[in-house]
Amino acid sequence: MSEQLTFYEALRSALDGGDEQALAAVLADARAADIAESFELLSDEERSRIFFALPPHTAAEVVILLDEAVRGDVVEELDTQALTEIVQELAPDDAADVLGELPPEEAGHILENIESEMSDQVGLLMKYESDTAGGIMTPEVVALPAAKTVGDAVEYVRQASQQEELHEIYVVDADRKLIGIVPLRRLVTNPPSRRLDAIVDHDPVTVFADDDQETVVQVIRKYDAISAAVIDRQGRLLGRITNDDLLDVAEEEAAEDLFRMAGTDAAEFETSSVFRAARIRLTWLLPCMVGTLMTASVLMVSERKFDAVLFGALAAFVPMIGGMSGNSGIQISTVIIRGFATGDMGSSRISRALRREGRIALAMAPVCGLVAWLLSSLGLYALHSLGANPESGHESARIARAVGIAMTAAILVSGTLAIGLPFLFRRLNIDPAIASGPLVTTMNDVIAASIYMLLAVAVVT
Repeated sequence: MSEQLTFYEALRSALDGGDEQALAAVLADARAADIAESFELLSDEERSRIFFALPPHTAAEVVILLDEAVRGDVVEELDTQALTEIVQELAPDDAADVLGELPPEEAGHILENIESEMSDQVGLLMKYESDTAGGIMTPEVVALPAAKTVGDAVEYVRQASQQEELHEIYVVDADRKLIGIVPLRRLVTNPPSRRLDAIVDHDPVTVFADDDQETVVQVIRKYDAISAAVIDRQGRLLGRITNDDLLDVAEEEAAEDLFRMAGTDAAEFETSSVFRAARIRLTWLLPCMVGTLMTASVLMVSERKFDAVLFGALAAFVPMIGGMSGNSGIQISTVIIRGFATGDMGSSRISRALRREGRIALAMAPVCGLVAWLLSSLGLYALHSLGANPESGHESARIARAVGIAMTAAILVSGTLAIGLPFLFRRLNIDPAIASGPLVTTMNDVIAASIYMLLAVAVVT
């Protein structure tokens, strides 16, 4: 921590002094991670000064390490020439991420001014959505025809880029369709004259280019693989995804689920704009306000069935029933959403979820209903004894009975929704994490209040 503070103080001094040579000297010995961390404390003008003082290779490392919001702001401030030099130094998958944040015209201009081989690779990546296997893959792979020998493969590996870690080589046919893989260990344990098709593993771990990145994580975890080959629907090899690539993906997916469950979206962090973040959050919050009005409407309609004093006593328990049913639903939906994320619960296993989570809800509901009946009975009795509750003991008992039954029913209904909605959303290609968000929680409140008031009409009146 002290090293980072020392670096920032030196950087701050160089920036404030306006000496570009002193700034270059400070940056010359700095690590890219330290520079990237300091960017959150700097203005746009200061960030631009730093980028112009950095060599393209170091600037490229810094860009990749920046938080998404900061990177978006930095990319907007850099001119096309500076961006072109930075993109040229990036790996193809990282270059595609940076260009994806630019207007199409500017991204196209940069692609035209970088090396043709890299331009083709980046262009291929940009054809796919950023959250698919094709969008996160590395197109640089060692692929050889099946007729090549072990000696040919060893020589090819020696000439391959040393920046990429190699664990296996891919064996393809004349149409670049994937035949299998040969782990590097087999290359050193077989004679140079042996053909690759004699030692190839014909059952590699593969994913399709249009598979969602969450599916990729699940596949690699399932087979405990070091990497997965990315192929198109015709079986042609396009690239690979390694375990290292999945670290960022897993973090991104986890963060995305948390944001959705909290009623916002990861898109609010694409820039540092406060107004953009507020707009995204209000998109979720304002419909929830409409939902609360629906709850109020249920209570207003129900009020006609009771006298004012009795209705006041009944309404006092609405928050408890709504809150408990909503909380129990969130517990269930969170478990199911986690199952989706880890691959433990596929979209076809709703029967499994019903067996496990349904039984849990059936066990919890009567317990919560019994406790709610007991607490409401004691509370109404205590208030009646103190003279704060004008209801008779008989009416208090009926109110408590309605509270207990409504609590049981509301938790059962909430549990059913919590099980069914994530699977429904997944089937409709909607993020299942929304099933734990404010919109669904508000819907649970409306349903709980409706159940309670209907039962109150039946039990109390």
